[in-house]
Amino acid sequence: TQSIPNSYSLICYGKRKKEKQKMKLLLSPLLLQLLLHLHTVSGQGKAVSPAKRGESCPILEGVFVSVMRRIFMQGFHKQLLSEVELMLTTTLLPDKCQLLVEETMPRGAYVDPDEMRDLRFKTGLRSFIPAKVDVEKPEFESEAFRIFIFRTLKVRENLRVTSVQIPVNLRYHKPGPPSSDGSPPMATVKIPNPRLLLACPQEDMVANCSTRKVMAFCDETGTSKCEWINIPYKINVASVEVSIPVGNSEHTSLVVGVTTLVTCGATIYLIITMFRQVKHKVE
Repeated sequence: TQSIPNSYSLICYGKRKKEKQKMKLLLSPLLLQLLLHLHTVSGQGKAVSPAKRGESCPILEGVFVSVMRRIFMQGFHKQLLSEVELMLTTTLLPDKCQLLVEETMPRGAYVDPDEMRDLRFKTGLRSFIPAKVDVEKPEFESEAFRIFIFRTLKVRENLRVTSVQIPVNLRYHKPGPPSSDGSPPMATVKIPNPRLLLACPQEDMVANCSTRKVMAFCDETGTSKCEWINIPYKINVASVEVSIPVGNSEHTSLVVGVTTLVTCGATIYLIITMFRQVKHKVE
């Protein structure tokens, strides 16, 4: 009578072992690209260890998170693309999980709230910008601000994936001196890596991972805050950097002189033209 349950348990054990081996072999193309050059980060691009001494977070022990970031397009108007992938090894997550991507825009760049509003209607990209953004200010008069992007993770076998593409515009910078080799002056804008927050409505993740609990906006309305889990991840770049040309400070006197001369000449021309028209009307 005891041989049947023993045989059944052996069969179940063998099936579970095979399933674990299959899950470990399911390495996505995104993960393979990251294996050669990775930086462990959590938050604003800071290198940290996955877990500090004394911290316990069983949910994240079986989750490997990787991010691929790149920026493209020419000129001052660019597109920032972030591809996020969660690979589940020994942890099972519910099918419906939300990912909050918290981006920080430096002083030299900005995201236009009107463009984000248009993306909401065109592509369904949900975002919230708590600060007032002045798109006309130059870099030296602006302040950094944050943008919160809410995404639903898609299920692909043992993966949870999503991607975020937002328009990033560069601001005008102060003129600078040319480099030592004589090349034109350039300014560098560094966009730090985002903070990733995870929440699954069907799973009480905070109870088992209180050390990584953070409070953030619940949705794109920004009316209330909820509990999220701050998840560490591996990324292909330490930060996204963009170089833009700026004015040459050594040409200041020339530019001021030519501008003053042209302005004075145009003013004198307009005054003479106005007096001629008045004289013709009087005659």
